[in-house]
Amino acid sequence: MRKIISALLCAAMMVSAAACSSGTADTVGSSGQGSEDPSGASPTKITFWYAWTDKIQENNVNLAKQFNETVGKEKGIEVDAQYQGSYDDVHQKLQAAYVSGSTPAVSVMEISSIKRFAQNGVIEPLSPYIQQDGVDMNDFYQGLLQNCKVGDAWYGLPYLRSTPILYMNTTLLEKAGLDPSGPKTWEELADYCKTIKEKTGAYGLSMYSYIWTLEAFFLENGTSVLNKDESATNLNTDQGKYVLKYFRDLIDKGDVRCVAGADSSKVDADYMNQKCAMWFASTANLSKALSVAKQNHFEVNICYIPKNVQYGVPTGGCNLVMTTKISEKEKKAAWEFIKWMTDTEQSAYASKYTGYVTSRKSATKTSTIQDLYKTTPQFKVALDQLNDCSVGRPMNPGYTEASKELVNVMDAVWVNGADIDSTVAKEETKINQCLK
Repeated sequence: MRKIISALLCAAMMVSAAACSSGTADTVGSSGQGSEDPSGASPTKITFWYAWTDKIQENNVNLAKQFNETVGKEKGIEVDAQYQGSYDDVHQKLQAAYVSGSTPAVSVMEISSIKRFAQNGVIEPLSPYIQQDGVDMNDFYQGLLQNCKVGDAWYGLPYLRSTPILYMNTTLLEKAGLDPSGPKTWEELADYCKTIKEKTGAYGLSMYSYIWTLEAFFLENGTSVLNKDESATNLNTDQGKYVLKYFRDLIDKGDVRCVAGADSSKVDADYMNQKCAMWFASTANLSKALSVAKQNHFEVNICYIPKNVQYGVPTGGCNLVMTTKISEKEKKAAWEFIKWMTDTEQSAYASKYTGYVTSRKSATKTSTIQDLYKTTPQFKVALDQLNDCSVGRPMNPGYTEASKELVNVMDAVWVNGADIDSTVAKEETKINQCLK
């Protein structure tokens, strides 16, 4: 099935390749005054594709400009940072550009897609460059590295990375007489939700059908959404079905609200309007949540996602990758940019600017991050969860399609009230077929 899907995708991408390579993507002025090689030769110009707007876009543009004015100027490299849309948009355009031979030199890549693009020959192994320059891979957090390697080779370096975490309106928690440090276990989470609904009228928890949080729930229950070799789902197991039942019970009692993935904005509206006391979101959302809370006169804290059997969360976000269909000169320039972008000072800068966690341990020792932790200690909680209990996401090339089926299960059971056993039995076959 995967081969059929790949063939269809490739055909579709060939149709769109001309549009993708026509230079219509937004180019933000990140190339500074134009780098000049010290020898007087023209600089090596490379393109960097990135996803998302707002603070993330500003961060990417700022860093590319800083590179051009420092290392780029010294080594004769000029980087043009170009916005491409969402992660899915980046991936689709990258596949199309690979077919047409017009790939950027460097791109962000959502972490679970690394294996698919590596196996398809789109991205370059970074191991020779890492070994050549002695990059200390132990300085990256272990949970972030699991989605950087395919086989024995490194194909990406951690860049803007995150985990899901539990956000709390501590003003509502205190109104309900609850500890504002938050629930630690699933039993406590259920008690919190019940008490909040009874004492304040707000939902204890508002959430939406989202594969990333489902991965976290499975980990918290001592399992994972896929088996060890990623050949089948663990959905139709006692541990898997218990995850569905636990949240279904809270929803049926009216203490928790769950909406479909397509309606995720309703969760934002719930927490902004204080119609819920807790919600799951990325650690990268922390700056926004704190700003919203200040505007609406309530306090926000975060805590580890509560455990049942153990603590555990998937990592998320993107790595930086190098493409294969570029010249050796461009590859050398691309590596210099990737190496610089993921180094200590830039990791600290990006973390403070965007809200993503630092990818390097050494970044936490910089004044940038130390000062951030003093003024906003919630950022330290996010990093602690990453360090203590994070794991990589599934990398089976068919997981993109499988995850859609898993979200369908969440919608069916938690939003529409479908029977758990029959829904799981039906969807299990579809999910496993995607993974073949």
